[in-house]
Amino acid sequence: MIGLRLFAVAALLQVSQLVAAEPIELVTLDYPPYIEQKEDRVSGVAVDLVRYVFAELEQPVTITVMPWAEALKSVESGGTDGIFTIFKNRQREQFADYSSQMLFMQNISLVSLKGRDISPRVAMFANSSQFTLCVVNKVSYGKAVDQRIAGGRFKEVIRRESASECARLINEQVADLWVNNEFGARSILVKEKLEEQLEILSPSIDATQSFIAFSKLRNHSELLKNIDQVLFEMKQDGRYNSLIYDYFERLREE
Repeated sequence: MIGLRLFAVAALLQVSQLVAAEPIELVTLDYPPYIEQKEDRVSGVAVDLVRYVFAELEQPVTITVMPWAEALKSVESGGTDGIFTIFKNRQREQFADYSSQMLFMQNISLVSLKGRDISPRVAMFANSSQFTLCVVNKVSYGKAVDQRIAGGRFKEVIRRESASECARLINEQVADLWVNNEFGARSILVKEKLEEQLEILSPSIDATQSFIAFSKLRNHSELLKNIDQVLFEMKQDGRYNSLIYDYFERLREE
C-alpha cells in the first residue's frame, strides 16, 4: 500500500513538472525596434525584456509574430495565452488582463514627407480634416489619437498590416501622415532607406504606456503577479535600464 502511495505521489510530481514546463504562448506584431522578425528569428528590445522576465521565473515561453488584428483575435478567443506590447483601452480590457508594471513608455509621433512644414499638434488636433493618415490595422496609438481616428476627423484613414507599408505610402504621396511610435519609425526609415525622404515630426503627439496582457479565458492571474514582481525589481535595481541600454548599444554596432 505504501509503495502504491509513493508511486502515486511520484506520478503526481511528474505531472506537475510537465505542466510547469509547458511553454506560455505569446503573440505580437512586427514592431521595430520593440519586436522584429527576420526569417525565423524574433528579436527586439521588448522581446529581450520579455524573455529575461520569463527566464527569471523559470517559465518557458514561445513568441509568435503575426498581423496585429490576428494577434488580438487569438487572445480574445483564448487561442493563445498572452500578447505584448499592447496599449490599454476599454475594449481590450474586456478580454485581457494587463500587467500592472508597464513594459515601455512609447512616444507617439507623426511622420511626413520632408519639407511639408506640418505642425504635428495642429495636424492631429486642429486641422485633421486636411490630411490623409496611414495607420496599422487594429493598432492603438493611445486614447487621444484613437479618439480622433474613431471620430472620423481625418480626410481619410488608410489601414495597412505593417508600419513599413505606411512609410512607403507617405513616400509615394498616397498618404500625408503616418502615426507610429518614435523608436519604431526611426528603425523603419533606416530599413526602408527613407531617411532622406521622410521626417519624424517634433514634438511627439502623445506618450503611452505599453504592457503585456493575458487572455481572460486562460486565467493567468498568478503568472501576472509574478511578472509584475520581476519587472518592479528590475526597475528598482537598474537591470531594466541596463537591458534597454545594452540593446541599443548593440544596434549602433551593427
